[in-house]
Amino acid sequence: MRRLNRYLISSIVKLLLVCELAGVIIFSTIDFFEHLDVFTQSFSKFLLGLAYLALQIPNYFNLILPLSLLISILVHLIIMIRGNEIIVVRTAGVSTFSLMKPLISFSLVLVILSFSLSEWVIPLTSTLGERIYTVKIKQEQTYVEFKNDKIWLKREHTISSIDLFDFRTDEVRGLTVFELADDYSIRRRFDARKGVWTGASWLFSDVVERKFKNGMIESKSAYPTLSGLISDPPSVFKIADKSPEEMSYRELERYIDKLRRNGHDVKRYMVDLYDKISFPFINVIMVLAAFSVGLRYAKAKNVSKGVFFGICLGMAYWFIHSIALSFGYSERFPPLFAALFSNMLFFAFGVIGIMTVKT
Repeated sequence: MRRLNRYLISSIVKLLLVCELAGVIIFSTIDFFEHLDVFTQSFSKFLLGLAYLALQIPNYFNLILPLSLLISILVHLIIMIRGNEIIVVRTAGVSTFSLMKPLISFSLVLVILSFSLSEWVIPLTSTLGERIYTVKIKQEQTYVEFKNDKIWLKREHTISSIDLFDFRTDEVRGLTVFELADDYSIRRRFDARKGVWTGASWLFSDVVERKFKNGMIESKSAYPTLSGLISDPPSVFKIADKSPEEMSYRELERYIDKLRRNGHDVKRYMVDLYDKISFPFINVIMVLAAFSVGLRYAKAKNVSKGVFFGICLGMAYWFIHSIALSFGYSERFPPLFAALFSNMLFFAFGVIGIMTVKT
């Protein structure tokens, strides 16, 4: 049995590496041609473009890992079926669950690998890659920075901070603007609860203006709406702000706690937080899906149909998962349910498929 387990694991690992390599090459090629006009402006930018693509590899690797595992197990099951190895294994009294046990254990290792990549590697490489692309290649200004869980803008005699920038809706929340005098004392301060990008300028609501003189508040005014507090478009904030995908679990958790203390709605970010935990476990579910599909189409004439259905199943997961997350972002689903919905659905399909397959 140990020899069979080693054979299964070694074969799956080889196929998995081939699938991962193919997937990374495809994603990198697509990404390269999407930015071809920028990368080919000069030889130095071309080299920086290659560095940018190299830094995206951990993200690509983690993204396609479940689908690669599904395809690898399907292909190996097909090889075993064509070589009559499945018949030999069945004759020896090995059950479907016994065949699955080493691969389930292997998938748990992949769960740990996936979570480790998203927690420690991808946040660093994604941030560095985005910095290279934005600052070094596109040569955009660096007067915006993300520090202490806030976005800071520094221009001449004005310093602005933003508690939250929602890159999905181009909204800012918790804006504070300090206007400084020549001696760097505070001359005016604006506090706005929320700002919306109208396409040409920012429109802020619930604005409070304070004027200072000799370090003391001279006057205070309130405005229902006010524009012109900042002029930078949303693309500027995307340079400094980290998306949830670029944050580790601990960073995102700390960021959510800060937003909650400041009274902001964090349901959208809770979806991303739970998704960081649920997504790696799809590797386990793909083992169930592969056996459910691979053994169901055991006849030689249905092998290609089984592979095609398995790949479609993997693509269906990402489609349903994206829809579920969208419902979570729009608050139609609770955050935890939105993150776990596709996992629970495909786990149920996998279990039912294995239980009903004819062995």
